[in-house]
Amino acid sequence: MGGSIYPNMLCAHPPFQIDGNFGFAAAVAEMLIQSRKGHFLLLPALPDEWKDGKVGGMKAQGDITVDFEWREGRIHRVRLCSSREQKVTLECNGISKTVFLKPDGTENMIFD
Repeated sequence: MGGSIYPNMLCAHPPFQIDGNFGFAAAVAEMLIQSRKGHFLLLPALPDEWKDGKVGGMKAQGDITVDFEWREGRIHRVRLCSSREQKVTLECNGISKTVFLKPDGTENMIFD
């Protein structure tokens, strides 16, 4: 009755445990973005092996959709889309930036 993880990262312990699968997905999401009351921290716990990558359609607090791309472990491009007007603080690459989002608008930022 042992358990492990399948190559696709789903839990392999009988009986099927959905909390393990959802918990793993939530942990990976927190490694990539942490959102707390108008403050977003991108790549707070990026594994060394994930030097380059991108995320699309991740939902953050405040009903904000976040897309971003990183290269060599540093944020390169960020896109924020909000369903309502709000002010958020984005923290990445060691800098902090305040952004004013408009309803159903997008904010695109490039960090080089």
